[in-house]
Amino acid sequence: MFRRQAVLSAAAFIFFSSWLQAAPADFSDSLILLKGGTVQMGGPATERQRSPDELEHSVQINPFWIDPKEVTQADYEAIMGVNPSGFKGAKLPVERVTWLEAVQYCNALSAKRGLKPVYQIEGEAVSWDRSADGYRLLTEAEWEYAARAGTKTIFNTGNQVFTDQINFQGSYPYLIEENYVIQRDPSVSTSRNRGRTIEVGSLPPNAFGLYDMHGNVSEWVFDYYGPYDLEQTKNPTGPSEGALRVNRGGAYNDFGKHLRSAHRSALNPIMRDHNLGFRVARNAEPIDDVVKTQAPKRIQMPAKPRILVAYYSYSGNTRDAAHYIAERLGAELFAITMKEPYWGEIYEVTQKDMNAGVRPPLAGTVPNLENYDVVLLGYPTWWATVPPPVLSFLASEDFSGKVVLPFSSHGGTEFGDSLSDLAKALPNSCLGIGFQFYYSGGRRLHERIDAWLKASGIEFK
Repeated sequence: MFRRQAVLSAAAFIFFSSWLQAAPADFSDSLILLKGGTVQMGGPATERQRSPDELEHSVQINPFWIDPKEVTQADYEAIMGVNPSGFKGAKLPVERVTWLEAVQYCNALSAKRGLKPVYQIEGEAVSWDRSADGYRLLTEAEWEYAARAGTKTIFNTGNQVFTDQINFQGSYPYLIEENYVIQRDPSVSTSRNRGRTIEVGSLPPNAFGLYDMHGNVSEWVFDYYGPYDLEQTKNPTGPSEGALRVNRGGAYNDFGKHLRSAHRSALNPIMRDHNLGFRVARNAEPIDDVVKTQAPKRIQMPAKPRILVAYYSYSGNTRDAAHYIAERLGAELFAITMKEPYWGEIYEVTQKDMNAGVRPPLAGTVPNLENYDVVLLGYPTWWATVPPPVLSFLASEDFSGKVVLPFSSHGGTEFGDSLSDLAKALPNSCLGIGFQFYYSGGRRLHERIDAWLKASGIEFK
């Protein structure tokens, strides 16, 4: 396909450089000062593939210092003494860190450099002293302001992305879903897929001088996930309680749509994945305030849970895994089927439903969830998200108070952003750690399923 690059002109960089200030000579951590001010968050209603939770609104942000690069494995290991990353390399971004581990790193780095730690940690409840001068995570508002770098386009590179600018799943650029079978938009063109993280700072920075704000690893921010609070718009920090923490920017294995400046991803804060990292920030001026957040909301696994294995399968891979799980646990099995099943060009047909938000009617009677404590939910990852019939199933019953354990077959995209989409669709449930497998899963699939079930707290013989 023909490819056009969208790059920042030298004039644009000079213009936006006037918004920045270099660190003083005695300031040794190489952070960049951003001036803040009144800035826009979210995307306009006309932005394609925009989610309802990306409501466009104005916020006020104080000046703050930000690291131009994501925390590296060398950085993390020097402070914490361990390197949890899957892709090993001193200059690669650290990944497979939980949200709480990112917060603990910030406090440890502050202590090492003689600064006042900003976080008070009591179990999993975390308070943030905004008068302290130590290191911290960005807020969601700060992250989006920093990522946009003064732009109003879909990405800080323009309205399209390519892998000479951003490390992402270049086989699936923005709007590829509408151009996969027939190319209707000449600006939509594939580029390379590296399939892994790369050294931080390898690709061009945005106009604020910040690297990898889109792609490489998605970055934990401070906020719990929830609807934007349009009343509290001065230095917003998100809800005080919740089940999910926000991460932003997309990663090396994400589709273009998940790299959009407005896109919000939300995951269980105990999630540990090779596409999750973070970067650090500091206050430029103290704020006389303490932000208190509760421990994450969780629903405990019952001692003898009543289990339903529900699944949607198109080619049979998810079905086979679901049958094994149900047999292993002695659980009831429910196949999610459509009244009018998909047929024909599956990529084209399913994308039409996804773009239109269609919830196709299901065949048969959906089980009464009052009879179950735990739902193991199986699906193929399509277009890096959950197939429409699965969303129909989720809307058919009240999942409040249920533990939901997702498992997914995929063709190379792993979960995509489907876990985040599930979490948003199930705000009153506990979404556990998921399990994914490539196509049919290979000969070790049953062994891997058993390990996942045990790690999730489900006992079986």
